[in-house]
Amino acid sequence: MPSYPVRPTFPIDVRSPSATVRVGRQGTAVTLDVVGNGSGDGQVTANQFFAALEALRPGATAIIQDAVSSDPGNPINRAYRTTAFVSPDCALLTFVKETLNLSLVQVSDLLLSAALQPK
Repeated sequence: MPSYPVRPTFPIDVRSPSATVRVGRQGTAVTLDVVGNGSGDGQVTANQFFAALEALRPGATAIIQDAVSSDPGNPINRAYRTTAFVSPDCALLTFVKETLNLSLVQVSDLLLSAALQPK
């Protein structure tokens, strides 16, 4: 029985706004890998940020979590619970910087490291 390629009837967007796709081969198979561009476009997620923070300073995320107020109306609590993307001027980053006594160089290194973390 002959085989036919399956063609979707809907458009597929293959563009990658925040990374590039590297095409390779492994034997007779084709591989596709998404490679981050590392441009630091400001779209660092909170998960990437906390992963980078833990990698640079083990135990720091526990310190931050303990320092957050339990009051849901507190602006720091809201920032800690609801921040989707971390940017240099966001309340969450300011809180982390003050809580851990980070310098501006350490903060910029942290953001660059976070941009390289998988999303």
